[in-house]
Amino acid sequence: MESAPRPDRRKLKGAASRERILVAATELFSTRGYAATGLQEVCRRAGIEKAALYWHFGSKEGLLAAVVDRMDAEFVEHVAKRVSKTASPDDRLDVFIDGLKRLVAERGHLVRLSLSVVLERSSVSSEARDAMQNIFDRTRDAVVRGFESALGASLPDLDLIARLALAYLDEAAVRDVVDPEHVEHDRFFAHLRRLIVLDIAHQVRVSGQPIPEGRMPTLG
Repeated sequence: MESAPRPDRRKLKGAASRERILVAATELFSTRGYAATGLQEVCRRAGIEKAALYWHFGSKEGLLAAVVDRMDAEFVEHVAKRVSKTASPDDRLDVFIDGLKRLVAERGHLVRLSLSVVLERSSVSSEARDAMQNIFDRTRDAVVRGFESALGASLPDLDLIARLALAYLDEAAVRDVVDPEHVEHDRFFAHLRRLIVLDIAHQVRVSGQPIPEGRMPTLG
């Protein structure tokens, strides 16, 4: 019986150093901003030589592009999965709201990174901003599809509900850094839940769109 091939230690070491660089860059870009973060700081945080960073990413802009790609996979997947296929509309909405709270708690740095990339227009390339806009658009579309599935109908302004939810997410992630002593995520996101229920009811009433029985979420 042939033995399994030995792992390529050089490739494993390279993958590990690349991962450390991405983690360090994400943390620094999200807390200090892209423009204010030097590559030497990233290397120091990652515990690698600058030559290794250039070998993996080519430049600071290449590093940012890789960080954005990584965020794309983590952020969009996380939000999309939270509009789950649980039994009742209330359960679905609760899972979605709980997912936003968890995203702030576990990946708030990604939310802050997205704001940094969008706002630092003079320092970040149009390609990076376009990539971040694509993440926003796909996340919003995933939320809209989730609500359409939960309601069994398409309402005219569900995209506004998705944008409201993402705006609440941004505020919560920023508050964690700016005013951590007064963070009230449970109360804050409970308010978002009420706004969503009230807005859905308003859209149903104004549009005259019939919603199948048992599909409307309640204030709880």
